[in-house]
Amino acid sequence: MNLFWTAVWFITNMLFVASVITFLFMHRFVTQGQLQGAGADRIGVLKRRRTVMGIISIVTFAAMCASFIINMKVNG
Repeated sequence: MNLFWTAVWFITNMLFVASVITFLFMHRFVTQGQLQGAGADRIGVLKRRRTVMGIISIVTFAAMCASFIINMKVNG
């Protein structure tokens, strides 16, 4: 049981980092689209994708924090 919460924390940590990196790329795509004059519909799609990745990043951050706290309580 001791290593279980460590593994959960490690996996959620990796998912959080991956989602933040993906969010940053999505933000870059929106900025490039605006600078290059992409259509409003394309910018809208890119902004929705960026918003979804932002929400996923926030959720994985909360999961990472929760698993870290549980891991510290269990393993000391």
